[in-house]
Amino acid sequence: MFYLPLTSEQADGLASQHASEFFVQASLLESAAVLFIQNVPRQQGAPSVEAQQRRFAEIVRIADEVEAAAPSRFQQQVASRFDAEVFAMGLGMLGENGIGLLAAEQPVDVADLRDSEGGWSFTFADAYREQVTPLRPVSLPSLPSNLRLSDQQNRLLREFLSGVDESVAVQGFAGTGKTFLINQFARLLDPQRTLLLAMTEGQLRALQARIKDASAFTARTFGQLADEILDRDLTSNGWRLRDVYRSKLSWRPQEAQVVQWLAVPDIGPLAAREVVALCIKAVRSFCRSADTAIELHHLPWMGHGLSPLDQEVLLEKARLYWQQLIRPSAREIQLPVRDYHRVKLLSLTLEVIDSQFSHVIVDEAHELSAPMLAVLDRSPQAIITLGDDLQNLNGLSPHHGKFIRQRCIDHSLRAGPAMEGVLNPLILAHPAAVQAAFTGSAEHYTRVSFFDTVTVPEQPTALLVDDEWGLFGWFQRLTHQGVPFVLLKGARKEFELFVEDCIELYRYGTRPRHNMLFRYASWQALEQDKGDDKAFAAVANLLRRGYTPEDFAKAKSRYRWDKAPKLFLARVRDVKNMEFARVMVSPELMVAPAAAGNRNERARMLAGLYTACSRARHELIVPGGMLDWVQDQVRDN
Repeated sequence: MFYLPLTSEQADGLASQHASEFFVQASLLESAAVLFIQNVPRQQGAPSVEAQQRRFAEIVRIADEVEAAAPSRFQQQVASRFDAEVFAMGLGMLGENGIGLLAAEQPVDVADLRDSEGGWSFTFADAYREQVTPLRPVSLPSLPSNLRLSDQQNRLLREFLSGVDESVAVQGFAGTGKTFLINQFARLLDPQRTLLLAMTEGQLRALQARIKDASAFTARTFGQLADEILDRDLTSNGWRLRDVYRSKLSWRPQEAQVVQWLAVPDIGPLAAREVVALCIKAVRSFCRSADTAIELHHLPWMGHGLSPLDQEVLLEKARLYWQQLIRPSAREIQLPVRDYHRVKLLSLTLEVIDSQFSHVIVDEAHELSAPMLAVLDRSPQAIITLGDDLQNLNGLSPHHGKFIRQRCIDHSLRAGPAMEGVLNPLILAHPAAVQAAFTGSAEHYTRVSFFDTVTVPEQPTALLVDDEWGLFGWFQRLTHQGVPFVLLKGARKEFELFVEDCIELYRYGTRPRHNMLFRYASWQALEQDKGDDKAFAAVANLLRRGYTPEDFAKAKSRYRWDKAPKLFLARVRDVKNMEFARVMVSPELMVAPAAAGNRNERARMLAGLYTACSRARHELIVPGGMLDWVQDQVRDN
């Protein structure tokens, strides 16, 4: 990276149409930097950082010659040819081209910008980077001698070394180096006595990829750990899962079969098969809670058709379902078992993680359920968890007991100070009430721009939406405009089924199969539930205009995988562990919770915006009224 002699504040002001104020007092080097940025969108290919710096040095040489012949002429020529729109586009491309801007809080001696012969100094970038980087060389036992850490990382690791047998829970904002820290923690520990834990197989593979010599460590998902502990007791009093096939995702007995196994009756307006579906949801809610028994609040909302007596009967059936799931009373009762069932059962016992392990490392800790935390907190090991409560897309995160050290790292290592103005209002509004503020790095320049009218970005961009409704709307818009794009892998899964189900439900009332739609018996029921959701409204309007399966087939025929994509389209949950040079946040992510005062829903909504915004490395494009809208949510709650 090399740095242009222009501050990010000056650049943002120019992009905001404040050129006349700037050019009145602009220096020769500042004007040269403006000309260079305005030419970035016009350059061909992807020149190296060295080539970019040589190009800027040549502009400086020409500027010096013009200045010698006619003082101030160069600044006047740059001012007359200034184009704020092209300049703003160039700003958004700086980071991916290895170019930075100066930080106003880090003053620069003008003499440092010139070499001994008066030309542009090619050594300035190294000196300036050393001045603004948050990373410093440190020396710690068992860690590489060339290690560079931020002050926060250094303090955290030194504190851990001073009490290596004590647990620590680290809350770290996006881009603060949690991935890097995991590897350093692991290097300080004995691999033979350290357990790596994650919620899913995918998260476990990602955790192992971050740790050097990961094969020397024992690695388990929480489900695998629960099975190992529960299966140790081979007596009839134990909790060993005797019919292993019940844990296969493919094992899904028909609801009619479950009705017969458990003698489930019709309850009020609910048919027996609907009762089974509600029991399954109640048990799932219970398994994600810290409660020791299934209660009425675990039952999903069922409208006003059930009397108090009906609800009590339904509650008893939910409790029966749980009991028959963990310990069937008859051989033929074979209810499906999932990892969260086994983890919940483990949390209800007194079992702990085996003492052969002295330490446990857990990544993505903000996604842990209350039962998982209960097992960790009561186990004898030192627990090291790293996460970001603001990225929990399910809502509020449960927390460790107060006896575990809580630490926070808030200094970003990948995004510039401009991100503070976007992320800190989201952090402040989030009901988790994290007592810290995000701090950007002066080493990086991240441009934040706002849009009032939704238009397709001209540069390669990750376009992030909330859910399938957003995918549907943008898929149709982009294919209609012939814009090359790629649906990221996670977003692609079951997308076609979702669109087909929407069309069938709207046109014929056919019961949907997609998991977001299957509970709706009619389009009217879906429309009533979605309320003011902007993305849903756009799709509903499309269907009202007569959108058919043939129209969708035509849109798919325009979708070209083999073209160089201009956009990457995905839901926020598809990109949780990714970052992109440029990110655009779709407006429908700003959906207020249906029930005012619902802290969990507000947390889920704000986490979606925070996660989407924090994926940007060099440029973030957000709806113009987003920050005012976030403040309104705080006032309304």
